Amino acid sequence: MSSTIWGLIDDRTGHSGQVLGVITRLGVPYAMKRLEYNALEKLPSALMGASLLAIDKGHSAPLTAPYPPLVIAAGRRTLPVLRYIKKQSPSTRTVYLMRPESMKDIDLAVVPEHDGVVPSANIITSLAPLHAVTPDTLDAARREWGPKFAHLPRPYITLCMGGDTKHGRYNAAEWREVLGRATLLAGHGSLLITTSRRTPKEAMDLCAPLLQLPHVLHRWDTGKENPYLGMLACADGIVVTGDSLSMCAEACVVGKPVFIYASPTVASPKHQLLHQALYDRGLAHPLNNAARLDWKPASSLDDVGIVAGEIRKRFSSIFA
Repeated sequence: MSSTIWGLIDDRTGHSGQVLGVITRLGVPYAMKRLEYNALEKLPSALMGASLLAIDKGHSAPLTAPYPPLVIAAGRRTLPVLRYIKKQSPSTRTVYLMRPESMKDIDLAVVPEHDGVVPSANIITSLAPLHAVTPDTLDAARREWGPKFAHLPRPYITLCMGGDTKHGRYNAAEWREVLGRATLLAGHGSLLITTSRRTPKEAMDLCAPLLQLPHVLHRWDTGKENPYLGMLACADGIVVTGDSLSMCAEACVVGKPVFIYASPTVASPKHQLLHQALYDRGLAHPLNNAARLDWKPASSLDDVGIVAGEIRKRFSSIFA
């Protein structure tokens, strides 16, 4: 058996970020195994069993012996692969970082609280979705981007713009409101604005003419390097649209005031549960008339570190 642990990743940034965030915190050698899929990927994972049937083997990383002592995965399509590895190597420990449809061949699942799963012997919960934003990545981003923002007056208010969800769509008035409230928070400072793949073009077009303060506006559709981590790292306060559970969680790692704009037309019940949990724990505030920069969060969110510690504890022989 190899001493290197594996992380299974695919083309979903959110899934890969969860795996990368946890695996790098374990402090041991690891290999990220990129998976590409064929037409069978759309079938329910339960039908795939423990197999590589949906894997495009010609374009995926090899999944052959020697197998690892531990493999970590996230995303429905990785489940048959996770189970395949367990079948080939029963001593390999398997960790899945989302809610699985079945715990078959999974030694530990880590499920966000808002999914409503009851913890058990092999299921633990995290407050929020896991991700790859850590104190180390923020320090590196601060060193890289801090000098690029140095010409701008402080305070820096970072605005992380998401987009529409299956639950609903933002309207123009809501985009104007979130930008207006971020502007009020900045006062005589600056706005650092980053958009995401789900931010509609009309929202990005709407922002530009309304910006009166010194600012940096990153549009994801330009193909330019995304300053997202740098904007988080350098922020004096962070405004995030509540449609992205991951962005809410990542903002709360920074240890600066975080304000969530939670549109009732866009936020699903699951979104609302996470927002309230962050408010209740003093990690974030709603973006409303009471939003002020003169408060400090009770702590910074470190779900990833907690989960990594639990993995090391449960499977201690791997890390001895």
